[in-house]
Amino acid sequence: MDRFRLACWCAIILLSAATSHARVIRVGAAYNFKTIGSAIIQAHPGDTVEVWGGVYNENVIIDKSIQLRGIHSPSVNARNKGNVMLIQADNVIVEGFRLENSGRSSLHEYCGIRAVNCNGTVIRNNVCLNNSIGINLQKCTRGIISGNKVTTNINYLPVLGNAIHCWSCDTLAIIQNQVSNHRDGIYLEFVSASQINRNVVHDCMRYGLHFMFSHYDEYHYNTFRRNGAGVAVMYSHQVNMTFNLFELNVSDISYGLLLKDIYDGMIAHNTFLENSVAIYMDDTHDVQIRNNHFEKNGMGIRMLASSYENCVSDNNFISNTYDVTTNSSSTNNNTFSGNYWDKYNGYDLNKDGYGDVPHHPLSLFSMFVEHNPMAMLFFRSIIANMLDLSERISPTMTPENFVDEKPAMRRKL
Repeated sequence: MDRFRLACWCAIILLSAATSHARVIRVGAAYNFKTIGSAIIQAHPGDTVEVWGGVYNENVIIDKSIQLRGIHSPSVNARNKGNVMLIQADNVIVEGFRLENSGRSSLHEYCGIRAVNCNGTVIRNNVCLNNSIGINLQKCTRGIISGNKVTTNINYLPVLGNAIHCWSCDTLAIIQNQVSNHRDGIYLEFVSASQINRNVVHDCMRYGLHFMFSHYDEYHYNTFRRNGAGVAVMYSHQVNMTFNLFELNVSDISYGLLLKDIYDGMIAHNTFLENSVAIYMDDTHDVQIRNNHFEKNGMGIRMLASSYENCVSDNNFISNTYDVTTNSSSTNNNTFSGNYWDKYNGYDLNKDGYGDVPHHPLSLFSMFVEHNPMAMLFFRSIIANMLDLSERISPTMTPENFVDEKPAMRRKL
């Protein structure tokens, strides 16, 4: 017992000594260390390396569990060669830097900052400028990417990568970043149990946020504006999507939200404003779409025949060109209930807040356009209006059970 107590006391003393000897190493014109790399060589795990303002033309490799802190926004410039920073140790914190001008190659993925096989990586409050890929995590767990600004002036597609690119990771938190002008804003492949919250992603060439083979993830309170498409969720399941803004994602093939081969998801309390197509659903099933606001979109929901057993309830559909379109002749057990449709012309005699006659959201003219795209030349013509009016009065050509039996009389809050 005495030997055990002695061993415990020795361990406590050694731990205290190690903690008390954690150092702050300073880099800058006024200090002994002039380069970041030389300071890291001298650092021990647990140390903090403070890099003071200036320009550091080097490629930085962090192979120890240290905190690398920029003071007065120092710039690390890779001069178009390799990665600006490469993390190869657990529990590294990088904050307060301008990370600029990674290498550019169609064969290699060079990054502003890359972490490989690391746990507990924290990348926060940095500016990533003119890198092929801004921030890249590979095979990492418990990583945090927060408060960063990531943008680029690269416009040559073969060397333009994603702003934040995560592969084969889990338990990530991607929070409050500002992302623009990359291929995809945030790209997740084989990423699970992660949170993507309060980011602003705009003017990206392809997708603002892109999930591939990623499950049990959530994204909330994000803004996706003027991207090729706001968000794409592909080959994934149990992804929850709430309180996001999808705005002005407009082009011939642009969507606010693209769903491809997903199931068991939740889409709730989102706003879809002025997108070409607000939600595009292909091979999607068991997804709840509720309490969302669709306004001034070309199409509110585009539901292909491969999608089934989805529930659309308690949403607002206001001033959309078409609220719902499909290429199917049946509902495939997709249901609509309690939605507010500004095109509904029914009545509520019992004053329960819901229409006494069903609403058929499909436009007959949209069904013609489905098979004859050139028919859009007659959109808003007297012929198109007469077709839709006659179909609303006596539905015969649109799917009979494609109907909201309980349309709301007032818009949802």
